[in-house]
Amino acid sequence: MLFAALIRANPIEDSIKQVVEFTILHNNDNHARFEQTNKYGAVCTQKDANMNKCFGGFARVAHVVRKYREEAKNGGTPVLYLNAGDTFTGTLWFTIFKDKIASTFLNKLQPDALCLGNHEFDNGIEGLVSFLEDINAPVVVSNLDYSKEPDLVATNKLSNSTVLEINGSKIGIIGYLTPKTKQDYINNVEFNEEITSINAEAAKLKAQGINIIIALGHSGYQKDQDIARDCPEVDIVVGGHTHTYLDANRPVADKNDANPEAVRGPYPTTVVQKSGKKVPVVQAYTNTKYLGKLQVKFNADGNLIEFAGEPILLNASVAQEQDMLDLLDTLRPNITAKGKQVIGRTKVHLEGGNVCRWRECNLGNLMADSMVYSRMLESKGGEYWTDAAIALIPGGGIRTSINKNANGSITYRNMAETIPFENRLLVTRISGKTLLNALEHSASVRNKDSNGGFQQLSGIRVEYNYDKAEGHRVTSALVLCAQCSVPSYSKLNETEYYNVIVTDFHLNGGDGYKLIEKQDQFTELLEKDDKGALQQYLEGHSFIYTGMENRIVITKS
Repeated sequence: MLFAALIRANPIEDSIKQVVEFTILHNNDNHARFEQTNKYGAVCTQKDANMNKCFGGFARVAHVVRKYREEAKNGGTPVLYLNAGDTFTGTLWFTIFKDKIASTFLNKLQPDALCLGNHEFDNGIEGLVSFLEDINAPVVVSNLDYSKEPDLVATNKLSNSTVLEINGSKIGIIGYLTPKTKQDYINNVEFNEEITSINAEAAKLKAQGINIIIALGHSGYQKDQDIARDCPEVDIVVGGHTHTYLDANRPVADKNDANPEAVRGPYPTTVVQKSGKKVPVVQAYTNTKYLGKLQVKFNADGNLIEFAGEPILLNASVAQEQDMLDLLDTLRPNITAKGKQVIGRTKVHLEGGNVCRWRECNLGNLMADSMVYSRMLESKGGEYWTDAAIALIPGGGIRTSINKNANGSITYRNMAETIPFENRLLVTRISGKTLLNALEHSASVRNKDSNGGFQQLSGIRVEYNYDKAEGHRVTSALVLCAQCSVPSYSKLNETEYYNVIVTDFHLNGGDGYKLIEKQDQFTELLEKDDKGALQQYLEGHSFIYTGMENRIVITKS
């Protein structure tokens, strides 16, 4: 079989016998999109479905995976299906059914191997243990030390690697997970650096005579490329975490392009090691919209000599497997009963998702405003309108848009799928200097591989200049007064103190933030969590019409 857009991985003569050829199907960051979605990854309405405007869903993934497996049984190219983590969290399906629905649907897909994503820790060690006890496929992560979590040890379901076999050739799959996960969850799991861990495990596999090695992990596109460059025994890297869309048939987008589906590199991305060895790196965006397809050939010595591929768009032209749809229908009454509750109405499209990691988005404005609104209703301001006029919320927590429908209704399901993480909200009293540092940190993470910590704002108007050095990008910052009779903006004062509303995730150091003073600390829990605050705001306003308000302005020198 000759591949279209063939890439020669090594300068090896064609006459060398090729002993193994196979196709890798893969996806990552499915985030509980068990049923099809609209183009934004949100709920697929009946109107969208009737117009064939829906994408993805596990029923479509199952159709393609089963199709290739059936062809392999009938003499076609062998196939591996690999899952690169983050099946948890993102829709009302997961909110209601938790790990059980994730394991049930993954077991029906029968991945040959999967790695953990950071969101597999969302329901704590207990939720992860329950998931692992139910899952049938090998789960690989080489850089974890979970010896101090006895329940996790007792599952006996995690391993550094697994070995698969195709036509007599053994293939090692080594897993990895971003150590940044440690910042975001309180548990006794420790994380080691990925490259060191992968190299150690690869050496063990090579000693066993396993010459074909795939790294399967969840650390982001940049780290995937680092692994491909610095892990000499690794032949292929299948990644996730950054929701990266790769496509060799379209130009790579400008780094400031906020389109979540902007092309960030070619599929596959080819990394050349010092030895001259070429290693393909792949990801497949997010929300089951695409399924990656990489075709590879190895010679008798286990050297990768050819590779090519492309992401498969799972649009309405791709059939859905009936058994998967039937399973969804048996669970749907629980979703419908909770999800159809109307909690608000909007006159405008509320844009969320990945754009909120790059720039101001009006759904981010709304959610940050709801935090200030919720605190105001607690009447903690005494004679003033509030005691906390500023709120910060991570763009990475705003998972989808809320589309304006015919009557403008916003349902509980819309809200739950937009903001799925149920973070507690707290007021923290910090100096203007600490607040300025937080804004600088927000600016710094924007252009990094994992940019979910880019903040959406209420009560702040900030200008960033990316021509300036990191740590010096805030060129202007205005803050809204709390202790005032008429709210107005003034220049941020580094020596004054401000009450700022943040999520417990960031207060605990998530995304590298420092939002507690070393001395004279003050924090106070709000009555509502982030979901509760947003619902309270929606129910308290007849219509939403939040727009873009230049809360975040990005300038050039």
